[in-house]
Amino acid sequence: MIINDVTFCLDESFSRFVKIHDVSKEIAEWPVLASMDEAETERRKQREELLEENKRSAKSYMGLARESMETTILFTSTLPEAFTMPEIVQRLADMLDYNLDSLVGSKRKNLRVDNPAEYGFNPKQLLSDFMAVYVNLSERQTFITAIARDGRSYKPENFTEAPRLAAGLKSPGDLAAFASLASAIAIVAEADAQEEDDLGEIPEDFQDPLMATLMSDPVILPTSKNVIDRSTIKSYLLSDSKDPFNRQELKIEDVIDDTVMKARIDAWKVERREAVRREKEEGKMDVSEG
Repeated sequence: MIINDVTFCLDESFSRFVKIHDVSKEIAEWPVLASMDEAETERRKQREELLEENKRSAKSYMGLARESMETTILFTSTLPEAFTMPEIVQRLADMLDYNLDSLVGSKRKNLRVDNPAEYGFNPKQLLSDFMAVYVNLSERQTFITAIARDGRSYKPENFTEAPRLAAGLKSPGDLAAFASLASAIAIVAEADAQEEDDLGEIPEDFQDPLMATLMSDPVILPTSKNVIDRSTIKSYLLSDSKDPFNRQELKIEDVIDDTVMKARIDAWKVERREAVRREKEEGKMDVSEG
């Protein structure tokens, strides 16, 4: 899958940049070659070989990452619906947010290397490419919601910093679309936070066993009998064809709707919202009487 390709290639490239930076610094701090004994000379030779190996790998992986990003931009522009299906969209949003944070967040200092062009690394162009994918999907509500629900890497400040860093590479229209997307994400994130507060602690029975989130469309896996959210198992089966709980072969067509569990979850949500409504009404009455 192209999402996995981008993730793998960029992770490999970025990890090599860290090693290049560290090994280069180590070599630079050593004494001149003429004053080193045989053991030190051999160690320096090994470190120089490691440096060259990482340089070659970084260049190779970055080239593959650029190709994967070009394909992602093309496909999200022409086939946006394929990337916003429930079983895919969260993985895509997580990947985009993680790399956006790497490029514009506090971690971007880890990507500093001498002569980045040697590895085909243009951080501003890469940022522009990621922003293009965001813009291509910016009108898809499932995408907006997925970003807002990325609890690991979504940071509102990154959506402010990105346009500032890429201002010279994006058209006014793209910058406006990106800003509009950022606002839409913030609205969903705020609504989700409010609902989380209203619902309070989620009963363990209602939690997705892999994601630890409230299930909305629970299904039963036919062989292990575990209950899991449909979108979670769909996403899982894209990269593994086995039941995650007993490693038996599994097809999405074989899962069974858990209508009883769904009814219990829906009833619990109604009950919790009603309790919150009553609490607010009682609070208003107390204030007015006071």
